[in-house]
Amino acid sequence: MTLAFYPTKYWTVLAALLGSMLFTSAVHAQGTVRPEVHKPLSAAQEALKNNQADAALKLSADALAVPDLTAVERNAILRTRAVAATRAQNWDLVIESLEPLVVQPEIAVADKRPMLETLVSASQQKKDYPRLVKWARQYLQDGGPNASMRTVMIQVLAVTGQHAEVVKEMQEKMRLDEAAGKKTAEEELRMLAVSYRQLKDNAGYQATLRKLLIAYPSKAYWSETISRLAQTPGLNQRLELDLYRLLEESGNLEEADEFTDMAQMALRAGLPAEAQRVLAKGYEKGALGKGAEAAAHAKLKAEAQKKAQEDDKLFPQLEKSAKDGNTLAGVGDVHASKQNWAAANAAYALALAAGGLRREQEFRLHYGISLIKAGQKEQGLQQLQAVQGDATAVEIATLWQLLAR
Repeated sequence: MTLAFYPTKYWTVLAALLGSMLFTSAVHAQGTVRPEVHKPLSAAQEALKNNQADAALKLSADALAVPDLTAVERNAILRTRAVAATRAQNWDLVIESLEPLVVQPEIAVADKRPMLETLVSASQQKKDYPRLVKWARQYLQDGGPNASMRTVMIQVLAVTGQHAEVVKEMQEKMRLDEAAGKKTAEEELRMLAVSYRQLKDNAGYQATLRKLLIAYPSKAYWSETISRLAQTPGLNQRLELDLYRLLEESGNLEEADEFTDMAQMALRAGLPAEAQRVLAKGYEKGALGKGAEAAAHAKLKAEAQKKAQEDDKLFPQLEKSAKDGNTLAGVGDVHASKQNWAAANAAYALALAAGGLRREQEFRLHYGISLIKAGQKEQGLQQLQAVQGDATAVEIATLWQLLAR
C-alpha cells in the first residue's frame, strides 16, 4: 500500500501557517524576551522572511543556548525553529520543536492545528508510524478539519497490522462520509475488507464486500460475491443454476468448467434449450471444444441438442394442458430458458393468479428476473422484493436488484 504523502507545495503552506503564528506571537513576546534572546531570535525571524532557512536554524540554536530561558522565551524560539525546520524539511528538528508546544494547555487549539498537521507529516516522512498515529488522533480529537488526516492514519494502521483499529476508525469515517452525503473511497473500503479478513470477521467482510459492490460495481466484486454465496452453509441446492445465471449476467461466466457445469444443471432442471445456449456461448468464446476435454464437450453438446429436440416436440402439448399454478410456472421456466420473456411472463402471471405454488419464493425470483429481462424493471423489482423466507432465494433476489439498477 502506498501512503498518501503530502506534496512539496503542502510544506510551503504549513510553513506559512506556522510563520503567521510565529510573527504574531513574536509581537506579543517582545516585552517579555530578554535582549540576549531577542537579538538572535529576531535575526532568525528576519532570515526566515528572506527564505534563509539554514541561517534561521543556526540563529535559533544560538537563542536556545542562552542560559535560564523562560517558558515564553523557549516557546518563541521553538516556534521559530519549527518554521525553519519545516522549510528545510529537517524532520527530526520539526518534531523536536513542535512536540513540547502542542502539549501546552495555554496554546490555543486553533494555533495547535497546523503544528499537529506538521507533526503528522514529519512523522510520515520519517516512517515513525506510532508517532504519526498519536498526533493524528490528537488532531482529530481537537476537531481538526483536514479530512485527509484520518485517511493517512487509517492507512498507517492498516500497514502496521492494527486491524481492529482500522475497523474502528473506518466505521467513524463511513459515518462522517454518510453525514456529508459522499461515498467512502474504494481504496478505504478495500482496506476495511482486508482488516476484517485478517480479523477472521466473515460478517464484517461480507458487509464491506456488499458496500464495494453497491458503490463500485465490477466483475471482480461480482465474482467474489457469487463465489462466497455458493459456499454459504445451508445453500438451497435447487437454486445453484440461478447462481450460474448471476455469474453469466455479471460477465463472469468464462471458464470451461463453468459453462459445462451450468449446462449440466440446466439439463437436470429440464431446460435443454438453456443448456444449448450456454454451450454455444462457451464455444463462441473459445472456452470449449479444445484440449483434453474437447470430446466431453462435444458429447454434452450433442446430449443438449437431442433433449432440446425432444422438448420441442412435447412442450406445445404441456403448454396447452397447463391449468394449475405449478404447471404454469413450469411453462414460464421453459419459455424463460429460451429467453422468450414475453411468453414467460404471460405464463408466470397466470401461475400467480392460479395460486397454490409449491415454491413461491423460487417462482417470484424467476418471475422477477424475467420481467426485468423483458424491460419491465419496476414490476420485476416488485417481484424480487416479495421474495422471502428462503435465505438463498432472498440473497439472489437482492443481487438481481443490484444488477437491475
